[in-house]
Amino acid sequence: MSNKKRPSLRSWSRRWSSARPRSRKILIAACLVLCTSIAAFATFFQTFETGTSGWFGATQVPTGTHLIVSDTLPFHAEDGGSAFTRWGGYSETFPVGGYTTSIDIYLDISAPYGNALAPAFDNDTRFDWTSAISTPSCGHRRDFAFNAGFYTDTDSTGSGPRFVISASNNTGRGGAFPKNPGRNPYTITTEGWYTFEHRFRDNGFGVLAVDLTIRNDAGIPLMMWTLSDPSDIIGSTVGGNRYGWFPTDEFPYLAFDTSMLVGFQDYCQVPPSTASGKVTGGGWIPWLNDKASFGLTVKTDSAGNPSGNLTYQDHGVSARTVKSSTITSLTLDGNCA
Repeated sequence: MSNKKRPSLRSWSRRWSSARPRSRKILIAACLVLCTSIAAFATFFQTFETGTSGWFGATQVPTGTHLIVSDTLPFHAEDGGSAFTRWGGYSETFPVGGYTTSIDIYLDISAPYGNALAPAFDNDTRFDWTSAISTPSCGHRRDFAFNAGFYTDTDSTGSGPRFVISASNNTGRGGAFPKNPGRNPYTITTEGWYTFEHRFRDNGFGVLAVDLTIRNDAGIPLMMWTLSDPSDIIGSTVGGNRYGWFPTDEFPYLAFDTSMLVGFQDYCQVPPSTASGKVTGGGWIPWLNDKASFGLTVKTDSAGNPSGNLTYQDHGVSARTVKSSTITSLTLDGNCA
């Protein structure tokens, strides 16, 4: 029997409605990607409750796998090797107001590790998590990475089992070092789920700035790094979102859950529509230090021509409402829409 304490589940609410059977409600809660015209509001959610759609190299596992309780019950995912997502699709235009990507990752710090007999991970076992940006022509521009390592040694970052994390534009042992003193490394000694968040924004002078924030399971910010390069000029060298990726993973298992992109997207290639589909839903999502809500009704005819509407509203300081005028695509992929 494991004596690991079950992590508390973050305050999280989704309210869904549908004219279709209950199974459709479940799939919407698991994954949602919506495409509307031109600068379109698009949201990607994947909580791995009904599969891994939108991800590549990810394996769905039930709660309790490797003694880890899913952050969003009853399933989460593990990295099957360089797991990545395109957040529903690459985007060529940087949206007004920027956008945010995030993922929950389990930091397994204390014994037992995976099973009652497993030893601790080797000192300096690493993983990298990166969220990248595209150019306006949909090519790769730059990565923004969390560089994380598990350590059992003693130095200025601490002593005993712990994760040490920093941020950079590089990944891998040849390009990054979690303990790099010039990168303001942060130490975590408490096991559990943590949110790794990228906030892509204009620095106020037309240059891209990315805030990389680690939050605990209660959503409280623990550490933030800001990366910015003066050559990353929005609209000139910088376009929209690219991928989220684990380019480095030296652990025997790495659990993750609740991945999302929140913002506006102008897809490089609009996903094809599924004929005779229909989705109706709504809910709220975390947004900065407040929340945003949305509602939608989208359907396609027998030829795959989409129609419908989507309304998105920021609450709190942002206080803005955006309504779509045209739906350009509705794609149903197994248990995901």
